[in-house]
Amino acid sequence: MRAELLTVGSELLNGATINTNAAFLARRLAELGLPCAQQTAVPDRQEDVVTALREALARAELLIITGGLGPTFDDITMAAIAQALGRPLVYRADVAAQIRRFYQRRHRTLRQAALRQAYLPHGARPLANPLGTAPGVWVQDGRRQTARPRSTPRYVVALPGVPREMRAMFDRRVAGRLRKLPGRTASASVTIRTVGLVELHIQQLLRRLRLPSDLQLGLYPDLQAVDVRLTATAPSAPAALRRVERAARRLERALGSAVYGRQERRLEEAVGERLARTRLTIAVAESCTGGLIAARLTDVPGSSRYLRGGLVTYHNDVKRACLGVPAALLARHGAVSAPVARAMARGIRRFADSDIGLAVTGIAGPGGGSAAKPVGLVFLALADRRGVQVRSTRFVGDRAGIRAQAAQMALDWIRRLAAPRR
Repeated sequence: MRAELLTVGSELLNGATINTNAAFLARRLAELGLPCAQQTAVPDRQEDVVTALREALARAELLIITGGLGPTFDDITMAAIAQALGRPLVYRADVAAQIRRFYQRRHRTLRQAALRQAYLPHGARPLANPLGTAPGVWVQDGRRQTARPRSTPRYVVALPGVPREMRAMFDRRVAGRLRKLPGRTASASVTIRTVGLVELHIQQLLRRLRLPSDLQLGLYPDLQAVDVRLTATAPSAPAALRRVERAARRLERALGSAVYGRQERRLEEAVGERLARTRLTIAVAESCTGGLIAARLTDVPGSSRYLRGGLVTYHNDVKRACLGVPAALLARHGAVSAPVARAMARGIRRFADSDIGLAVTGIAGPGGGSAAKPVGLVFLALADRRGVQVRSTRFVGDRAGIRAQAAQMALDWIRRLAAPRR
């Protein structure tokens, strides 16, 4: 069964609102064995919605629409569904009663315009909204939109655009119905999270592995990290899971230490797990990252087991006073330099009495760069009982991007340093 999504709202097209509804529904449909084949977004114009509806229903057996179900002038989805399916809008007294009860329970005055939401396409089943007034609808339509005969009926589901209302209604009113539809295919997905590899390197590796051709692959790069998503389909959920697990294990072996977890696992969680397992403590001294590394480390519950503390030593006076960075070193090499990063790492390790001292200093921009030290130049240093290691790199991007990439690289370095010895 082919499933599609249609989101209605001018705000989605002009960038004022991020379309989180489509992402939620696509994930839930995949879990239910109805992977989304296409997504379309249209403005709040009835003629555009009608055209998109007819085009989608010429291809798909299941169409889920979000948005445009409220009481205002730009809420035209119900009228568009009625027009596209050739059905009149009819007043539903039971739906009107639900709207009145909603207002009464909240001691609010009912405005007549709210009852516009009680007009539904003829034959549609209303879907009660537990969090708002706009009802959804479930419409089963057996008529053809094209000359090609259909062996299965088509289903149109309309849900509100307000994310919390849409999610509640989908889970409570729609998911159970979808499980009963014919033509579902079981699927299973695994997301492998990597750091330190570029997208093209992973693509070359995938070509060499020659995973099954019907396996769906997706690469999602973001700031020094790439997620690899594998999806397999099969007649049953256990069979799909076995297929995707086999492929995921092969890929993880090939990717090696670049893999830090699966699914929604965050890099800082992997770092914390390794520090806790090896019973190592860490302290951080940050300049250009301004506390980003410490913030990510402390975002993990229980991080007090391994994080001793952190200092934002932005000004040279603070580097001297708190970390013991010699004034002569700063004068000779500048704050953004390998010698100063090395001194900062030693200083924070000594200050916090930690096993590991991490330091980062750089030029995040947009100003402050030079030919010798351009914007994006960052030095990182790690100090432990064996000595100090320093790395330098040049990141590309705006100020926020450079700082985020530096924090990501620092966390990955800690993760690799804290790997259990074999």
